[in-house]
Amino acid sequence: MKIELSTSAAAHALADYLERCGCTVDFLSERVVEVELPTRLQSPRDALIEMQAYLRVWKAMHPGHEVKSVEAA
Repeated sequence: MKIELSTSAAAHALADYLERCGCTVDFLSERVVEVELPTRLQSPRDALIEMQAYLRVWKAMHPGHEVKSVEAA
């Protein structure tokens, strides 16, 4: 999944959080990350639900940062 954030700092903070959750994160640019969820047998819909849950928690922990977009790979 590609996730665009409002700032470079937000992208790095999200990457750190998602890596602690077991995700693999690659930077596509300073504000865009490509995220791969931990290996599980799940449908694309389930993967999106899981990512949305991670993002809700992260946003609650970082209210000053904004997620600009989420795009399924």
